[in-house]
Amino acid sequence: GPAGCGKTLMALAVASELGALFINFSSSTIGNAFSGKEGATKLCHMVFTVAKEKAYAPVVVYLDDCHEYFIGKQKRGTSPSVNSEMKRFQKDLLIYKNQSLKKDDRVLVIGCTSMPERGDIKLLKWKGIGGKPEKQGFFEKKLYFPNAHHADKAMIWKDSVEKKIPRFGSSGGVLRLDYQSLAYMSDGFSAGAINSIVDMVLTKKRMDSLDEEPLSEQEFVWFLEKKPLHDDERMLSFTRSFTGLESRWKESNGGSDPKKKKTK
Repeated sequence: GPAGCGKTLMALAVASELGALFINFSSSTIGNAFSGKEGATKLCHMVFTVAKEKAYAPVVVYLDDCHEYFIGKQKRGTSPSVNSEMKRFQKDLLIYKNQSLKKDDRVLVIGCTSMPERGDIKLLKWKGIGGKPEKQGFFEKKLYFPNAHHADKAMIWKDSVEKKIPRFGSSGGVLRLDYQSLAYMSDGFSAGAINSIVDMVLTKKRMDSLDEEPLSEQEFVWFLEKKPLHDDERMLSFTRSFTGLESRWKESNGGSDPKKKKTK
């Protein structure tokens, strides 16, 4: 899903509900540590050894920006924003997940990304048991996290503002914002982006002056003028490839492209 839509929060919520040990195996956590193939193998071995230990079960192993681990040959060097250094963990992750983990280990591996198309679909999608473990693919299920809808977005605006200024809650007279209008103007913005905008507007200096100058919607409008790119088609295209819908559509429609609408 798009950046800021709540993917990491979901992973943390899953771990919390399970009462699970949360192992953050993300590129931002690892950085340049465990360099080289030996370092990558050593870290993977430690992580999965701990994860399989019955005394720690259940365990959630979390891979944020998981596309960085599964860059295919054709993806290398395609964009400076892709951290190809994490590719050194690719083979060991595939081997340990597909060969070492068993159902009764009670280990859940969750990966999140806002750029799924930068990973190799053949590596990201688990194909099933058979052949070498490093060729089986990784993730067995996929969930799409879209941006919030209008009604939810209005609640996000209200919650974000009132958390920032707790002394002016819903019963206060200072906050008379039109959250429905803000939700409409923030079409395409994620919950994370809305929270960032609220933080930029409600600085300590601005909050200190709320008694003399009440807050208005116009203070947020400037930050909403730059519309983010809509990710729907990009995410849907990946979903079609991951689930096999694209190939099944072509088979049932004589090879036509599902992305192109038929016209009469």
